[in-house]
Amino acid sequence: MHNIFLFTSINRVFQKGSYVYLVIAINALFIVSPQIDLAFSRHFYHSGAFFAADSVGWIILRDFHRASQLYLLVILLILLTVYALWRHPLPSIAPHKVVYVFLTFILGPGALVHSLKLLIGRARPRHLLEFGGAMDFTPAWQMAATCSKNCSFPSGEGAAAAAMLSLLIFVPERWRVVSAAIFIPILVLVSMNRVFMGAHFLSDVVIAWSLVVGVMLWLWPRINAKAETIDSWVRCKGQSLRTRA
Repeated sequence: MHNIFLFTSINRVFQKGSYVYLVIAINALFIVSPQIDLAFSRHFYHSGAFFAADSVGWIILRDFHRASQLYLLVILLILLTVYALWRHPLPSIAPHKVVYVFLTFILGPGALVHSLKLLIGRARPRHLLEFGGAMDFTPAWQMAATCSKNCSFPSGEGAAAAAMLSLLIFVPERWRVVSAAIFIPILVLVSMNRVFMGAHFLSDVVIAWSLVVGVMLWLWPRINAKAETIDSWVRCKGQSLRTRA
């Protein structure tokens, strides 16, 4: 079966281990220079508040992004059903691609990021003394007792935005780079929205992205290797349902 990688060149880099080094370098930067987080957040804190905290436009963007994940789940289930029941299924919506997107969200934003949130316990910027709160600042990856739930590090919204990149697998290969060039700035803006609102530090977002993209690059070759098996199983189930109907 012809291999179609989400980002072929990036995937090759990842397989050589270079992406791992990039992630280590990104994390090391925020660990060695934690003041980057505070300095960056100060740019958006004026007159006792973060400028986007009560902005209707930014709040709508945040809420739309959160709701879009549920819409995405429904759409993916519909695509899977259409592929199974349609007599002439389209390869562009092949089940293994749907499984890839599902697992990206489950393993990245779901398992990895939310486990780290509970483990690290980092307070959000708006809860810090520097920004009118009562908590102390802690650098990225430092274990803290300043938060017990819904913590800052890593960013869940940032992770979910990064996971949206997995949808590019449905885009024809010849249009994928152009689509990514349009899609990525939008997803970055959605992620940074939480920094503008004082809900996350820059490191929360950047590290969340690096982790989720790593999950995507690790996951795709494994899903792609089982593509025929996954697609055939769904087709057989669909054929069985059509026969009964």
